Amino acid sequence: MALGAVVSVGVQRSEQAVLERTVELGRVLCGARYGVALLLGPDGAACALAHQGMTAGQVAQLPHLPRPVGLVAVVLSGQPVRLERIADHRSSVGFPAGHAPMAALLGVPVVFDGQVLGGLYLTRPPGEEAFSDSDELIATALAGQAAAAVDALRRCCSAQTVVAALGMTDVRAGEQPAAGEDPAASPVVQRLLSAARRTLGVELTFLSRLEQGQQTFIHLDAAGQGPPLTAGTTVPVSEGYCQLMIDGRIPASVPDVAAHPVLGAMGVTAALGVGAYCGVPVRLPDGSLYGTLCGLDSSAGAAPSPSQLQSLHLIAGLLGEAVQQQQQAEQARHARAAAFAPMLSGGQRTLVLQPIVDLRRQIPVGYEALSRFTDPGGAPRRPDQVFGEAAQLGLGVQLEQAAARDALAVLPELPPGTYLSVNLSPASLLDPGTYDLLAASRLDRIVVELTEHEQISDYPALLRALAGLRERGLRLAVDDAGSGFASLQHITQLNPDIIKLDIAFVRAVDVDPSRRAVTRALLAFATELGATLVAEGIETAGELDQLLALGTHLGQGYHLGRRTGRPGPRRPPAAGITIVDDVTRAGPAPLGWPAAYCSTQARVGAYRLTSCSRARHCRQQTGRSPGWCAGSKPAWWKGALVVRGTDDRRQDLRVPVPRS
Repeated sequence: MALGAVVSVGVQRSEQAVLERTVELGRVLCGARYGVALLLGPDGAACALAHQGMTAGQVAQLPHLPRPVGLVAVVLSGQPVRLERIADHRSSVGFPAGHAPMAALLGVPVVFDGQVLGGLYLTRPPGEEAFSDSDELIATALAGQAAAAVDALRRCCSAQTVVAALGMTDVRAGEQPAAGEDPAASPVVQRLLSAARRTLGVELTFLSRLEQGQQTFIHLDAAGQGPPLTAGTTVPVSEGYCQLMIDGRIPASVPDVAAHPVLGAMGVTAALGVGAYCGVPVRLPDGSLYGTLCGLDSSAGAAPSPSQLQSLHLIAGLLGEAVQQQQQAEQARHARAAAFAPMLSGGQRTLVLQPIVDLRRQIPVGYEALSRFTDPGGAPRRPDQVFGEAAQLGLGVQLEQAAARDALAVLPELPPGTYLSVNLSPASLLDPGTYDLLAASRLDRIVVELTEHEQISDYPALLRALAGLRERGLRLAVDDAGSGFASLQHITQLNPDIIKLDIAFVRAVDVDPSRRAVTRALLAFATELGATLVAEGIETAGELDQLLALGTHLGQGYHLGRRTGRPGPRRPPAAGITIVDDVTRAGPAPLGWPAAYCSTQARVGAYRLTSCSRARHCRQQTGRSPGWCAGSKPAWWKGALVVRGTDDRRQDLRVPVPRS
């Protein structure tokens, strides 16, 4: 029992924990009332302290760290001290006996490899017997175990500092495990396994996870032929070496596996052709067992040196920390993904449509589908931030597909002859699920806007993914042309049907010559390629007029029509009412009126509706004088013509229809 307790000092994971355990065991095994242990730093000053047995008031009177003088200094010089009464010793000064009734003293130095690292002090109150020889032997054993543990921790700390300085455990850009991937399967783990393989000089090293009687080989690092082990393989722990090593039934190193009485007879030895084995446990920072770090070689060889084994233990400790960090990151990602779920399901996502307008005729020719998001409290969130968060969570493609699915669902509700434009990234377009989604739709009425903000690494692959869809009528647009990186390369490589002029060049185009020059150049570029230019973000009449003067035919923006929700169901017309959808604009909308309202190309009999006045009157154009729908109704009018609006108000204009 005493031996097992002494050994337990060596498994503590911090210097303070080593001191606390050493004092605790010293008091129990040696029958001491009070116990104090301290460690010295590189400068020889006390750097850590543990004390037990004193009251809170007595502890409060102690200095933060005892001064290395008197009896404290005697022990720290490397000499053990055993006294019946502290006060009888000429060097009793410096020991805090005045703060608690202390008489018998047993002090032993904490020494490793001839270097004093600290001291252990055990005392008893007056009236109790002095410490015995056996007490001193136990205290010396405890101090020796503590010294070994502290030295190992300090060596590990120094090595970790060097490793950190080298960046071996740094997570570099693009090195986060993919969503759903085992947290241990990371480039950090790969680098550490490679370091372990080079340290041992073996053909293969692996990190395995031990869980519920199964051993899973998470990651491998191999050089040369080596044993044919595959990452991801799971076997019962009874079929491998590692559980035997953890249980202490085989040593950490077996340089000749075939000659070993246990390992040589195991089936895995012949199956993998293992000649040499070396392994150590991998524990997480909380001390729980994760698995093993092991090295294999197809040939028998020399046993690793103590320094090699110590290095392997160090790397195993780093692996434990790296795995825990990745596990914590994965848990945080899962929590964020759970909070993000309403964005995917549609609970915090809505669809809006922005009309794309023929600038000359002032009629919508298409609608761009856009997603709008809210937080759990209903406050709006920026779409670019939401899509960016989805990409970080590995859900970017899923979110884009969900948004596209919502958009395609409203395609049958759009006015005849108009198209629907959906935004998709290169990653989404390369996903088979996106192909299936688009292929099931009316491709002749769909435009895919390729986001310009994501770099395309493989243009041929993207072209192949789109080829069949484009042959069936799908049109391709390059979004935000002129901004960001590689926009012109996107255009030249993908040969789009539509080029969308970025809002940065539309804004103030009527007053800025440089913006007009860019617009004129992109118009010529589009014409040369056989593509159509769409101006984004038209917000003033001046911008609209200037774009028309430059030869721009299509555009979108608040001046032409604000973003609206999905179209509602048609209301059946009342008696004598005709519904006309081909609505065009004749100028800025009157205050409070729908965005597209003013006139129609449809004819009713010999009469053609051409405009609407700000007084909300409509007129018919014939060979006779205009007639007004307000006031008295002429006898030759019947019913009314309902022109449906396209904004959120969904107001109707009821225009008299002449009798035929």
